[in-house]
Amino acid sequence: KKLAMSFNGKGACDPEEEKEESPQDVTASEPNKAESKSYGFYVIDQTNRHNILLAEMIRGQLMLKRSSKVLTIKQYSGLILDEIETRVKDLAKTDGNISSIKVLKKTKKDFLLYLNTCKKTNRAAKNILRVMIGNDPVHAKVATEPLFAKEDSKSSSSAVTAKAALTKLKKKRAFTPADSALNRALSSYIDDKDGVKDCLLLTSTEILILTVLSSQGLPVFADDWSSLVNYDPLTEDTEQDEGFKIYFSCMGSVMQSAAEVWLAIAKKKLKTELLLQEGTHAIPGKDQTKIAILKKDQDAKELTLKEAEAYSDDCLLFARKCIMLVEAVRKNMGSVDLQYAGEKKIRQLIKSENGLGPKVLNWLSKDLHRWAGVLGALDKAGKVKSTTSITPAKNHPQSHDAAMMTKRDCRTVFVQIAQQSRLRSIFTKNNTTRLSGEMIPKVLKNSSFAVTEWEDCPSWWNESKEDDNTCECRDDLDLLVGILDYGYGGFESLLHHDFSFCQRLVSDNSKALTRASVQVRINHLTRELHAINETEEMMKLVEKTKRKGGSESPIASKAKKAKTGSIQSGLQAFFKQKKNDESAGPRKINSLPISPKNSDVEVIEIDSDSSDKDDKKRKQPFDLVEVADKKQK
Repeated sequence: KKLAMSFNGKGACDPEEEKEESPQDVTASEPNKAESKSYGFYVIDQTNRHNILLAEMIRGQLMLKRSSKVLTIKQYSGLILDEIETRVKDLAKTDGNISSIKVLKKTKKDFLLYLNTCKKTNRAAKNILRVMIGNDPVHAKVATEPLFAKEDSKSSSSAVTAKAALTKLKKKRAFTPADSALNRALSSYIDDKDGVKDCLLLTSTEILILTVLSSQGLPVFADDWSSLVNYDPLTEDTEQDEGFKIYFSCMGSVMQSAAEVWLAIAKKKLKTELLLQEGTHAIPGKDQTKIAILKKDQDAKELTLKEAEAYSDDCLLFARKCIMLVEAVRKNMGSVDLQYAGEKKIRQLIKSENGLGPKVLNWLSKDLHRWAGVLGALDKAGKVKSTTSITPAKNHPQSHDAAMMTKRDCRTVFVQIAQQSRLRSIFTKNNTTRLSGEMIPKVLKNSSFAVTEWEDCPSWWNESKEDDNTCECRDDLDLLVGILDYGYGGFESLLHHDFSFCQRLVSDNSKALTRASVQVRINHLTRELHAINETEEMMKLVEKTKRKGGSESPIASKAKKAKTGSIQSGLQAFFKQKKNDESAGPRKINSLPISPKNSDVEVIEIDSDSSDKDDKKRKQPFDLVEVADKKQK
């Protein structure tokens, strides 16, 4: 209203109209005093009609109560900051407005100080706005409380708030272990990685690829693998696999979109920090370091976007990069224990890998080898290549400030990629009708599944309504379908879907499912479904072998039987058949002079020559060879 009247030549509203305004804040409705103190802050000149809108917007911000929502305060504050930036742009178009531009920049800095301290010291922060519109500050009842908010409290308040919010998210388990591992890798920048051992060094682009893969998993290898690299909507039949297949080309587009978001966030952080330091003659060394880190981060994100665009254009190159990168993570994570011995050992392995078990990890290793064979990612020894962008030559721009992944982080990321990939392969091979009616109910009855526990399981999980004829595993089926459709990255969107458990969560305020809490259940189900699928594949192989063996001709089978019962030729030359005539055959004597006559040991004399001369020359009358006892003979 004041702005409209100012264009008609009036400076302010009439006193009667001023009374009609709702008295929400007495200090805000008071007129500007001519001799008001500035207290080191800039007082807006409201006689200039170009400043009337800005002054009224600040007065409206002053009317907000302390109990107002943070989102509301940020929205109104954003409008004020936009107004200041617009005024600066308008003044910059003409010459001679340098002093006015400096004043507006100082006003913006004062307002940002209010914005960063309004939740912690509300009265001291609002006093800044009161002085800006020409009102006196309100003194606190406690003498020790400062009259105005200080810049020192600004930085500490934002840091404490951010740390508290992160701690709250960790308590709620809003992140999966793979998300936390990738975040740690991005924050583990050091200038030189020469002294780091047993760590995988990756670029920001490779971290982004792992983020996409840990959310969705890898495409499952098939005979028509080329269609999984380049998606063609005209040739692909999505109804046959119920839409569970994913394609490298689509994942490349997702990665490019994520890179654009990363760059926008990096630019916003740098811009905010520069605005806070704008107008300061001497920037502290701590803030200079922070600005340098933010600039380096922005440069890294710009390079990430450039590489993401290249991968999006070349799907085959992107597919090969994904396979080699996941193989590098697998090699760096350590060995996988597959030795099942004893009930105690079995229980330990079932609970390992966050409940997924080691067999699913072994399955992904084989699938990586199949992909590498067709993509040309095998070395001369026939093993999958595991080269990354960070090489000993250090020819990559991020070689000296790369992200660092420990063995534990590599294992965590590989476990999540393996779970999503294996679950997707099971849903691709089996339709949802068989899964809901046969496989998942069988999993729920298995003794190995009963050993595992889900602490965050709602009391109504898998319970069917009285008028509902759905299966007893409806919630589990919806959860698995949802995590394949949305991925872990889109879990918040999944909760707004019309799945059965999502509708019950709205009415049940006592339970709040997060991506980390449901991952435990998903891992257990994937492990048991993998075991069932492996057993079925083994039985098919046995049946195929039986059918192949039964189709052989009887002549070939007789020949095999005749060969199996034969005796090695040549052995019978050392033995002679015993006959009734003693002279014609070997003589039976006792092995020792003191042995009884009915001894079980038979001694056979083998004549080397029939002449009597040889018999006389021998010191012993015969040569002895011990044979098996008579009973065996």
